[in-house]
Amino acid sequence: MPKDSNVYVVVGEGVVTVKREGSNRAVLAKVLGKVQVDGVEVLCLDRLVHESHEQQFGEWTLAGAVTTLLSRSMPPPTGAAA
Repeated sequence: MPKDSNVYVVVGEGVVTVKREGSNRAVLAKVLGKVQVDGVEVLCLDRLVHESHEQQFGEWTLAGAVTTLLSRSMPPPTGAAA
């Protein structure tokens, strides 16, 4: 298995850019859908942006065989009553 490298995920307006450290190539994917349920945000991308051995890009958990699903815990809302 290859050594883990740093991968940067930038979420823009309707797109996600994935850049691997040490590479001059970036992968751009459209966001097909976005769901927020039970404190988890899930982005469904239009293509596969991860390798089969990769499970995590920083705070993002990876899933998918044909397209990538990115998921992460959402921070609690500020000013929420306890």
